[in-house]
Amino acid sequence: MTDKSLNRAFVAFGSNLGDREVTLSDALVALENLSEAPLRCSSWWGSTPILMADDAGEFINGVVEIQTSLSAWQLLIALQGIEQQAGRPMVHGFNASRVLDLDIICYGEAIIDSPDLVIPHPRAAQRLFVLIPLAELCPGLVMPGQLDSIDALINRVSGESLTLLRAAPVLPLQRPRPPL
Repeated sequence: MTDKSLNRAFVAFGSNLGDREVTLSDALVALENLSEAPLRCSSWWGSTPILMADDAGEFINGVVEIQTSLSAWQLLIALQGIEQQAGRPMVHGFNASRVLDLDIICYGEAIIDSPDLVIPHPRAAQRLFVLIPLAELCPGLVMPGQLDSIDALINRVSGESLTLLRAAPVLPLQRPRPPL
């Protein structure tokens, strides 16, 4: 038996195109399959698009907590695969509408600043649609590199409003059964 060290990661999810609820439900099942402990999921929140075209649809957003032995880079690749499977093109514009968006917000206590991966997520501390769901899962959390708690960051964000769409889902989700 090998001893795997698990890392706690918070992953934000969002969608503003297509059948958002089905897409996000499928993504949560895929995320549950990446977690080596029970997945924890925030409520689902509706938010208006930020810095996007006027005709961009409303987002459904939330955050999940997973426990994984994947490295941060392996997790990034896995998340990109889930996005692609949902129909998100690998090359996409900044702040473009999206079928599915999955972002690593925090990965343990890691601070990573590379061209391909920045952790904690560089805009998480300014986005209510990330902070509120994150506070649901981990009240009082201080993200690596931050001096203030999630609660203090929430109090500083202005100009955004969220609508509770669905209370935190009951987990575990139904995993797909392997073929016989």
